Amino acid sequence: MAHVWETVKRMLRGHVGIYVLSYVFQLLMCLCSVFSTFLTSVLVDSYMGQLSKAAFLEKWVAQIVAGTPDIETLYQNTNLIGFWVLGSAVALVVVSMIRMVLRARVSSLINRHMQDEMYDHLLALPFSYYKQAKPGDLIQTCTQDVDTIRKFLIMQTSQILYSLWMLVFCLVVLFQIHVVLALSTLVLMVPLFIFSFFFIKKVRKAYRAADDAEAQIVDRLNDNLSGVRVIKAFSAEQKEIALFEKDLLAYQKVSRYDRFLESFFFSFSDIFIFFSRTIAVVAAVALCFEGLISGGSVAISFTFVNMMVWPLRDAAQTMSAFGQVMAASDRIQLLLGAPLEDIEEGDKAPLKGDIVFEHVSFHYPDEPDNDVVRDVSFHVPAGSTCAIMGKTGSGKSTLYALLTRLYETTGGSILFDGVDSKTKSKRILRQDVASVLQDPFLFSRSIEDNIRIAVPEATHASVEKAARTAEIDDAILHFDQGYETPVGEKGVTLSGGQRQRVAIARALLPNAPIIVFDDSLSAVDAQTDLAIRKRLETEAKGATKIIITHRINTAKDANQILVMDDGRVIESGTHEELLARNGLYAEIARIQCDRKEDL
Repeated sequence: MAHVWETVKRMLRGHVGIYVLSYVFQLLMCLCSVFSTFLTSVLVDSYMGQLSKAAFLEKWVAQIVAGTPDIETLYQNTNLIGFWVLGSAVALVVVSMIRMVLRARVSSLINRHMQDEMYDHLLALPFSYYKQAKPGDLIQTCTQDVDTIRKFLIMQTSQILYSLWMLVFCLVVLFQIHVVLALSTLVLMVPLFIFSFFFIKKVRKAYRAADDAEAQIVDRLNDNLSGVRVIKAFSAEQKEIALFEKDLLAYQKVSRYDRFLESFFFSFSDIFIFFSRTIAVVAAVALCFEGLISGGSVAISFTFVNMMVWPLRDAAQTMSAFGQVMAASDRIQLLLGAPLEDIEEGDKAPLKGDIVFEHVSFHYPDEPDNDVVRDVSFHVPAGSTCAIMGKTGSGKSTLYALLTRLYETTGGSILFDGVDSKTKSKRILRQDVASVLQDPFLFSRSIEDNIRIAVPEATHASVEKAARTAEIDDAILHFDQGYETPVGEKGVTLSGGQRQRVAIARALLPNAPIIVFDDSLSAVDAQTDLAIRKRLETEAKGATKIIITHRINTAKDANQILVMDDGRVIESGTHEELLARNGLYAEIARIQCDRKEDL
């Protein structure tokens, strides 16, 4: 319950006024509906000759204003009752229309507010969170679960209040007609609500299972659409179809049970409703034969019983649906309860480019006994170029994650310009350490929008300059739409080398004091690799450059080269010094030379 209440407070934050106002108009709508229905009985009794006629309107209105209306005066004149019925019907239409407009307004407001908050929260979560979370679960939580609670607040809560108001108003009228008639309608209502209360737990469990299964389907779709090139390349369509069908069958199984519970409740509650109406009708007819109520009262009792029992059935069903709300709220609070990453706190002084690793070690949170970086120490002076080489899994890319504090070191420290990185603002670190990742991600936007993502206000001339440095300008201009060419999902319309070079241009645009290339030249040929590095020497001359690579020809011109193995730096020096030591670097050089790769 605490989760549900917290979620409701989040969704209604800033919109309580309009939300309450919509229920005020719902109350007025109930009053209009009950009043117009009550006048119907007066008409029936009038035309059956059971009432005398006399002027009553002025007196009765005065009594209403005074707060002491006498119902008997209403029965003394029926000439104007038709106008009252028409007027109340018009009022009902107007009030209902206003209520619907308010409800639609508050629905869109809280939906936008909640999804904005959740999207902001998602982007503020630390990188480590996404190593464990599944995209399908996150999408399901931000869409389906939010919508479930929105519908409950706007529609089902409204139904509960409507039912309670109708219960009160109808019972007031029925008690005025006869106590026995009023009590007869309530005989089976209490058991119905007790049944609904115990039904909530089963619905909550079933809905959570169906929600998780649907999230698995979304996750499978996301993977397959993102990896469609791989699926096509390996002719894996049939296998993926079979896996998707398996997920669908699992969802069908759990959702079928969820639908069964819902159908069972509706069918079972209809039995309560049928017998409640039957008891009320029998009681009304019996009272009429005994002469205790009039024919008009019998007619109105039928109407008021229907007006009361069906909304109550829906309210009871809403109580069972509350189990869905509890399950959805659990998932939402699980996401919103995840600790955020504070990227603002810390020293905001710009970086100059001097980097020192002092006995740095690191292990992932779920593997505390397995250091992927072990006692690493080195110094990269500002404006110099450092190349890092090593076997796959040696810890090269982890150094970049530590450099930008995507992960925190578990031992030692990293210094920028003599200041510990843990005292620096993460926003400053990530602004001043531009990166080109090993697997560059491009958004489904134009090439220019992808390049200027870090600097949205950059001019077109600046974008072109960065593209020329990345050796991608000529290729872009050959496209029909030039820089406005859309790149498709994850850059699927571009080749691997073109994606890499667009990503390089994106990293060069901010003119950051530190640039990290995480094996980002691997998808381009040796000639383009050399051309890019030459341009970097002139266009980014003052920047500190860290090049993580497996190519000797990419690393050999660096001011210093670090060779890593099993999380440690086992060699460091210039190209010539490392060749002379005849260690791992020299071994890699010989292998690449045998493959006729240019040193």
